[in-house]
Amino acid sequence: MNIIIGSGFAENISQDIVFNRKNYGNNFETIKKTKSESFFRELQKQKINFPSISKHPKKNGEWLIKEYQSFGGTKVRPFKESSHISKKAYLQKFIDGDLISVQFFVENKNVEVLAICDQIITKSKKGLFLVKSLITRKIKSTLSKKVCSLIKKISKTFSLNGINNLDLILRGKRIYLLEVNPRPGLSTNILYSIDKNIFKIKSYKMKFTYNVLHSSTVIYARKQININNKKKLFLTKFCLSKRFSELPNLGDIIKVDEPICLLHLKSKDRILLNKKIEKIQSEFLKKIEEN
Repeated sequence: MNIIIGSGFAENISQDIVFNRKNYGNNFETIKKTKSESFFRELQKQKINFPSISKHPKKNGEWLIKEYQSFGGTKVRPFKESSHISKKAYLQKFIDGDLISVQFFVENKNVEVLAICDQIITKSKKGLFLVKSLITRKIKSTLSKKVCSLIKKISKTFSLNGINNLDLILRGKRIYLLEVNPRPGLSTNILYSIDKNIFKIKSYKMKFTYNVLHSSTVIYARKQININNKKKLFLTKFCLSKRFSELPNLGDIIKVDEPICLLHLKSKDRILLNKKIEKIQSEFLKKIEEN
């Protein structure tokens, strides 16, 4: 049996679970290294630009508390003077800029960029910085070269394999690396929509000039939702299309700010796409909260 470790699971494994199976992703040691303090030491050694980090409270500027095992923004929140910083967390300087996510595939040290997306963040009721949507974006060739160069350097430094993604902040001409996610994540549906054969290095260079914009959106619970028979029936009827995935099961209890499901849309126009996301998300939440 083959194996690939995905988002939310890769961040929390405490031992190697691959054993003798063929692994389409990164090994346990690589995953562990990218989610630890040694990750930032390696970035400094390789002279890779990233926001300042600290283990001690800071008063100058805005700071975020992030856990090493964070994913999708679930363990990221603004720092307050009264905040406790655990051994599993660190402070990261907040930088205001364009947040993007870059998906890429690595095989035998060969690297191919699969997609570049805007990462849309929403602030939750609990104050968390949650990833709301990924939307493919067009990118200039000069920026594309810088991003590709960074990805090759990161891939070599951490011996990456399979599908990975980087979270970056663009501010002026500077690129800041936020984190490396050594596994598939929210972008999986987008990647498959763009190219069905993502587990293969292509001979051609990919052009980031999409005729159609692809998006994946996480729909979060605004209040606790218990998936009973009535709600399960609603989900079955409402979500027959390929627009929805990762639907909850009967008996699931979804708490505030936890994901209910994913919404996948596409459009040639970014403004229209944003409106479609908001409209469908609003209708979905209203109906599932009523049932």
